[in-house]
Amino acid sequence: MKQLFFLTLIFSSTQTIKAQNVALASARKDSLGVFIGDMRATERMENVGTARKFAMVQLKKNLDVLEKGKPNNVFADERDITSQDRNLNTDTYAMYIARLDKKYKNDVRTIETDNIRDIFQIEQKSEIKRRLSGVVSAQCFNNKNDGQFIKLRDLDGDEVIGFPLESFKGNPRYGLVENYHQGFARIKKDQVFGFLNLCGDESIPCQYDKAEPFNDGKALVKKFDWYYVDVYGNESEALENVIEARSLKFGISIAKFKNGKVALIDNNFDVSKKPISDLFDGIEPFNGELYKVRNGKLYGLIKIDGTLKIDVAYDNLNPAAESAKWMIIEQNKKVGLMDTDGNIKIKPNYEYINSFSVDPSIAPNLTLGFAKDETGVRLVDFKDLRTSKVYTSISEFNKYGLAIIRDGKNSGYINTDLKVVIEPIYKTLGNFNQYGLASACKEVAPNVNKCGYIKFDGSELIPLQYDEVSNFKKYGMVVVSETIKNCSQPSGTCKVDMVFDKTGNMVIGKTNEAAPIGIRYAVTDTILNQTFVVIKSFVPKGNDEKLEYNLVDRHTFKRITQQSYEYIKKFDTNLMIPVMKDGRWGLIDTTGKVIAKPAYKDIMLPTEGLYGVRFENNKYGFIDKKGKIQVGFDYDEVRPFNNGLSIVSKGVDKLGVINRFNAKIAPCAFKEVNILPATKQFELVDAASNKFILNSNGDCVTNCARFDEIRKQANQ
Repeated sequence: MKQLFFLTLIFSSTQTIKAQNVALASARKDSLGVFIGDMRATERMENVGTARKFAMVQLKKNLDVLEKGKPNNVFADERDITSQDRNLNTDTYAMYIARLDKKYKNDVRTIETDNIRDIFQIEQKSEIKRRLSGVVSAQCFNNKNDGQFIKLRDLDGDEVIGFPLESFKGNPRYGLVENYHQGFARIKKDQVFGFLNLCGDESIPCQYDKAEPFNDGKALVKKFDWYYVDVYGNESEALENVIEARSLKFGISIAKFKNGKVALIDNNFDVSKKPISDLFDGIEPFNGELYKVRNGKLYGLIKIDGTLKIDVAYDNLNPAAESAKWMIIEQNKKVGLMDTDGNIKIKPNYEYINSFSVDPSIAPNLTLGFAKDETGVRLVDFKDLRTSKVYTSISEFNKYGLAIIRDGKNSGYINTDLKVVIEPIYKTLGNFNQYGLASACKEVAPNVNKCGYIKFDGSELIPLQYDEVSNFKKYGMVVVSETIKNCSQPSGTCKVDMVFDKTGNMVIGKTNEAAPIGIRYAVTDTILNQTFVVIKSFVPKGNDEKLEYNLVDRHTFKRITQQSYEYIKKFDTNLMIPVMKDGRWGLIDTTGKVIAKPAYKDIMLPTEGLYGVRFENNKYGFIDKKGKIQVGFDYDEVRPFNNGLSIVSKGVDKLGVINRFNAKIAPCAFKEVNILPATKQFELVDAASNKFILNSNGDCVTNCARFDEIRKQANQ
């Protein structure tokens, strides 16, 4: 079984503070990937007096939260900070800061004599020290008469008033500028670390090779040796035998010693010289309250106060799910479940237990996992440890909150509540698609499967009676296949396709029920005129196949073409669709009605309602949009109509002009006929190079006597 590797504690200057509050600040990182928080302003201060005013309002809120509404004499006269005047003068501000400083220092002295290590009291002590740290930093406003300040959220998500740290952005001297935490911002300037107070002053000068963020009034720093530095810049004695250190919370940190061991230490380690936990080979965060420890190859859990929670006796320990109260334990290459109080809930008899996630929009706060032993796989709900029946296999849950279960040779579906919603009776089962349909096949005889599509409730939308089914395409159609023994082309056994829509209706059926041709279909994602879905048809032709096309309305799923065509063009201005069959062109309308049977070798774009077409005799004529012949097939060439007239040809130097009714406005007796762009008149040139001009209505306007002779001769 794969061993989960222990993540060796990596000591760095990256802070690890109040994970539960980090989400309140945007996850912004610097160029090296260090989390620095969101330092953008939520409000800009008008002047220093305004900054002092807002700072004092926030400090008062912090005290009120700490005192839980108890009366105190720090703000006995609150008019100075509750009045409409948004400014607070230096003297008044200094008075309140001094009172706060004195109160918090008295509280700290009181709690330092209390040796109770209950986690609740640890949090209380931490809160007081954190607030004192913020007050000390805020004292800088006592001596400020000018400067720019902003309101922002610090790394804990608390609202603070401070110097705009983002103003350092782009300054090449700074390698790190971190958001405020407990009143101080960690910076790296000129390759050494220090701290800024809320006014942006370097209250603890940059001088350290390494530095951790402030942690309840003290910060771990390194200059060859590791020290503590307090909020006033005072350094402790060197921390004995500590070679690396990392800040956690509640004034507690992880330290690595010269002997290679690691342990938890508190902020009094410089005096006590004793860790608050046992020594281990490794320590890493496990969840918000516990830490995973390792000795040799065995693991256990300790609390933040260093007390042992779970004996170091397991091959591995991992959270079962982010929101669950269970953890996966491993012993003797088998896994089980234990709660964080050390109570085994599922004995370690499984090959693996894995948690997985499901789309929150389908199943919010879901905490499911797989558990596999020699009997098979089951689902486990980590919230209440309910388990499903054992199955041969279980897939991941899809976006509908369903997973495929396989029981022996058959498949079904189970939901996130561990309820079987479709019994495992299918030989094969596909995933539900965007239309809420899944392909399914049943064994109807030994080694004989019949397939179709089912809905969420297991009912059959497309009956399970076909030999093959494909996947639904973009516009909601699918091809199914049936094996036929009396095919006409090719003769004998063949596969015949049909097309269904997403509502279960047949769009294209068998070509001939008595003796079907083995036509295969392929639904495409191609749309013609934004209206029709193109379906390819593969029609048998000897030992080969001929590719043809059908059209289906994308909205109604009505088949437009009642037969397949070799080529289909977009519909034109007359809403007619040119189609080709057996090498001949015809017209159908947008309902599929045949307007002109495919009988023409060529068809031109319509002009003025008429189509130029070439007939079997290779001569051109015109048909209208009802398919009726308006101009017989007498011409070698025809040109589009222009104001009811068309230039036509009956051979070399035999050009003329006709109207829509084939009246010869100019007989085919001219070597050249052109339309003049400026006037739209016709210019005709005869064999003797005589020129004639006809207006746009076909009336002669130039050299008309000679033109009448030519027309008279043609009429005879």
